[in-house]
Amino acid sequence: MVIDPNNGLNPANTGGAKNRGAGGVSTHKPDSQPAGSNAKPAAPGDSVVLSTEAQTLNRLEAQINASPEVDAARVAAIKEAIANGSFEINSERIAERMLDNDDMLS
Repeated sequence: MVIDPNNGLNPANTGGAKNRGAGGVSTHKPDSQPAGSNAKPAAPGDSVVLSTEAQTLNRLEAQINASPEVDAARVAAIKEAIANGSFEINSERIAERMLDNDDMLS
């Protein structure tokens, strides 16, 4: 007796009893995907519906990706204020924000 470790599920098998499931029904499905692809083709009736939360997150992500990482106008204004000596450091505001961040993280 020979034991088949793949139970006849090896896609290289193209026929014979190994490709027969219960009741003698063929279980082999031809590969329609390129080699290495794990994606399955969508059936004609398949569809996906995103929740309103997922749609909102997709829109927000798109807005974030479209916005620049640095506000160039704000940077220019701060540079100008430093250059002409009018930039003021509000130590009380900085301390409050640091405490707020510490409260959030703990």
